[in-house]
Amino acid sequence: MPKDATSPLEDEDQLLELERLGTPVTFPAGRVIFTEGHPSHTVLLIKEGHVTVGKVDEDGSEILLATRGPGVVLGDEGVLMSEPRSATVRALTDVSGVDITASDLIEFVNERRLWPEMYRSAVKRRRESDEERVLLARHSVKVRLARWLVNVADEMGEQTGTNWLIDITFSQQDIANRIGASREGVAAALRHFREEGLVSTGRHTLTVHDMHALRATAQLDG
Repeated sequence: MPKDATSPLEDEDQLLELERLGTPVTFPAGRVIFTEGHPSHTVLLIKEGHVTVGKVDEDGSEILLATRGPGVVLGDEGVLMSEPRSATVRALTDVSGVDITASDLIEFVNERRLWPEMYRSAVKRRRESDEERVLLARHSVKVRLARWLVNVADEMGEQTGTNWLIDITFSQQDIANRIGASREGVAAALRHFREEGLVSTGRHTLTVHDMHALRATAQLDG
């Protein structure tokens, strides 16, 4: 099982030990796994598939914060801090993983003295989310979309030759929520990328044809 960069556990053996404490679970694409504000009774160790992490904005809309994949532990911050779920986690693809109770996770962390690592991971995730929001606000919709596409391709894309295939397509409103733009702005920027030959879209798929050009666009000022 590959290790996600956001996982608080640096050791592959630790992930395997944690996996043995839990119960195998599966979730179909679209299923809500954790709901913001609900009690934090368990954590989920993802083995296969990807999820979205989102929060409800002041106007009631859901803001997408991140995508997460295999090797990441979800829900640990709420469990370890005895706090409600801080975000809603939804299966983006079919997901398989291991459900671990709060008591088992806390015992695991205590026995291995992992509190510093878990705390640093939680702080890092929050800081990265805040920094990304500030950074996105400085750029045009075109640059924001390029950054998002590069990140999603890196996270869950499959490289075939010079192309990167993403097996599931977010709605334009989902993308707009993620990058802090309007749906119309996303539609215009995506159309521009298609006309330039950087990307193409199909039913439940999005293909990046020129990652180099997309990365270059992602580094431009708005």
